[in-house]
Amino acid sequence: MRKALQVAAALAAVTLLVGCFETKQDFTLNPDGSGKVRVEMAMPQMPFSLGPTDSQADPDLVAKQFVKGILDGSKGVDAWSEVSYTKTDDGRTRFLGTAYFKDLARLKLQSVKMEGISFTKDPSGGMVLLMEQPESPQPAAPPKEIPEAQLAQQIEMQRMQYQQMRPMMAATIGSMKMDVSFLLPGTLAEVSGFKKEPSGAVRLAFTGTQMLKVMDELMADDAYVRQGALAGKKGAGMGGPQMDEWTKEKLFGTKGPLRARVTGPFQPRFAYDAEVRAAKAAYPAMIERLGLTTLPAAPPTPTLPPGFGMPGGAKGAGAGRGPTR
Repeated sequence: MRKALQVAAALAAVTLLVGCFETKQDFTLNPDGSGKVRVEMAMPQMPFSLGPTDSQADPDLVAKQFVKGILDGSKGVDAWSEVSYTKTDDGRTRFLGTAYFKDLARLKLQSVKMEGISFTKDPSGGMVLLMEQPESPQPAAPPKEIPEAQLAQQIEMQRMQYQQMRPMMAATIGSMKMDVSFLLPGTLAEVSGFKKEPSGAVRLAFTGTQMLKVMDELMADDAYVRQGALAGKKGAGMGGPQMDEWTKEKLFGTKGPLRARVTGPFQPRFAYDAEVRAAKAAYPAMIERLGLTTLPAAPPTPTLPPGFGMPGGAKGAGAGRGPTR
C-alpha cells in the first residue's frame, strides 16, 4: 500500500479521531531556550470512550480525564497555568492551558506532540528556529529498473486505489486544523516556510482540506507518481514531519526545513522563573477547582498515526500527578 493509503487506514483505526481534531499553539521563547506555550485543542471524547460499556460514562468525567491526561502525560513541562475546559455543541472537549518549559526540544505535549523542532544559536550570532523531518532510520532505496509497461500499470493502480480510499480520508481528516506560532526574541531576519505575523511572530497553519487538495494534485502529477514508483515510495506523502518535499513545497512553499532566524539584541520575552513560581503556587487550587483531584484512571488513548500533521503518537496518562519534566 502506498503511504497515503497507509495513513488513511491508520486514521480509520482511530475512528475519525483526527478528523475532529483541532489544535492551536502559540509559543513565546526566550533567548536561553525557555518558553511558554498557550495550548488550545478540541478533541472528541472518544479517547476515553472506546469500550462497549463506556457509552454510559459521565461526559463530564470523560472530559476531566482528558484534561488530566494532558497535564500528567506531557513531558518537559515545569508548570501549567490558566487551565480550563469546555464541552462543545458537537460533543468534543476543548482544552485551554499554558505550559512552561525550559527546553523546547524536550517538550512533548500529550496529544499534540511535535518532532524535529529546535531553537539554537548559529555561528553568526543569531538564533534559529528549525522544524525539519527526522532522518529515517532506513536509507532511501535506489531507483528501480521497471519496464515501461509495468510502470504504467503501477501508476494506474496507485491512482485507482487512491480514489477508492479518498472518501474515507476526506471523512477522517477533512475538518482537521493545525495552527502553531512562535514569538521569538530578537528581530526576524530570515523566514522560510513560516508566515510572518503582524505581531512579529511566525506561523504555520494548515487544514485537512488543504492536505487533501495537495494529495489530489500530487496523484494527478505524472512526474510525482512516476518518481515515487521508481524510488519504491508508497504514494502521496502527508503528515507534517513525515511528509515528502513535494508535499511540503505545496503546503508551505519550501522543500527544505521550515526555518526562522532572528538577530540581536536578544531580550527575554517574559520573566520565566517568576511566572513558573506563580503557576506552581496556584496549581493545587486550580486542580481542585477543575475537579481533578480524585479521578479514576482513564484507559489509554489510541495512538495517532506517527507524524500525522504535527501530532505524534499519543497515549493516555493516569490521574494524580503534577507537571513533569
